[in-house]
Amino acid sequence: MGLPRRVATSVCALAVGTAVLTPVLGGESAQASPVNVAPAAAKQPAAAVKAGGFHSKSGTLNCRKKGETAWIWDSAAGASRVSWKPKGGHLVSRVWRHTPDGISTRTVPTWRKSVKWKVTSTYGNGKNLSKVYGYCSTQGWRVGKASDKLSQKKSGTKSCPAGKTVYISSGGIGNMKHRFKSTGGGALHTHNFGGSQQVLVTDRATPTEMRSVKWRVEAWSIKHSIPHAKTGTVKLSCISKY
Repeated sequence: MGLPRRVATSVCALAVGTAVLTPVLGGESAQASPVNVAPAAAKQPAAAVKAGGFHSKSGTLNCRKKGETAWIWDSAAGASRVSWKPKGGHLVSRVWRHTPDGISTRTVPTWRKSVKWKVTSTYGNGKNLSKVYGYCSTQGWRVGKASDKLSQKKSGTKSCPAGKTVYISSGGIGNMKHRFKSTGGGALHTHNFGGSQQVLVTDRATPTEMRSVKWRVEAWSIKHSIPHAKTGTVKLSCISKY
């Protein structure tokens, strides 16, 4: 698959109102991302970021090529709120936690062709965003070392009750890919984390926005770096529908 094309985003205000979502899995948070920032954490001093950090950024994204959907690149310290609203749809808004000891990156899939989006720092009062932009992609991979070969995979099906959608999370070593499609048929979706999610053990998150899916989690090796990739723990959960 080719690298996704970065597109320019025009700045556009997006009012984030009261319709906010914080997915909860049973009695625990969905995973490391997205989750609510605990009140104690919110009061802590913001983690330091490079000079030129900023508080928020917004834009509009329209993807026209076949198979491409809107993605949001979010590099920040502490935590940030990522929001988007598809044309004619409902607002989606959630808090994503980042690495607590520095800046980390998330590639957030909307699975929509056209959205208005906004990212806002939610950690302390500092300007904790390092890099934010929207882009069109078929699978989300942006930077880092390319995958070499498939080392391990896990697969299955997952269905959720009415009002819930499937949420895929995994922690492994190597370049990870989450693939899924509706059990009723339709297009195959891929969330390729690549180097953008770091190549060491970390939690990868993919909201599918589908009630019932066939899924597969793949661990790809990285030549001269991680020759034996592992999928690690894979969790399929049901979260509140947006």
